[in-house]
Amino acid sequence: QKTGFGPNRLHRKGTHFVGTEPPALKYHLLQDKKPSEEYGLQGTNHELPGTGKVHSKLPTKVHMKKDKVYAWCSCGYSGSQPLCDGSHNSIRIPDLKLKPVRFIPDKDMTVWLCNCKQTKNRPFCDGSHKLVADEDKKAGLFD
Repeated sequence: QKTGFGPNRLHRKGTHFVGTEPPALKYHLLQDKKPSEEYGLQGTNHELPGTGKVHSKLPTKVHMKKDKVYAWCSCGYSGSQPLCDGSHNSIRIPDLKLKPVRFIPDKDMTVWLCNCKQTKNRPFCDGSHKLVADEDKKAGLFD
């Protein structure tokens, strides 16, 4: 382990070097589908009104495996975007009334999951991030 003083003292965090951590999805623990659950969207959380905090303006490409349960974060506060880690239950997060959207694919597929949380086709990207970028330019946030 690299320790000590100088420019390399924080060179290593955990088991991975800084900047080389694997993507969160690769090591995210996914539940298996129960026999009573149907394929596709689960419940009605994808119909809740409102939008979450913009995490990123670009979607994330995800390779979904059959019979795995994916819980997409709709509030934007999860530490393992685009999947939910339960941050919406924290007392430090404003009460947005947004719950994770669960999806179970019926076959192996590659999809783009929304990271801007403004999509009308939850949990999938519909190009709403293009409108978010235009609003930021108008607001002058990046001048």
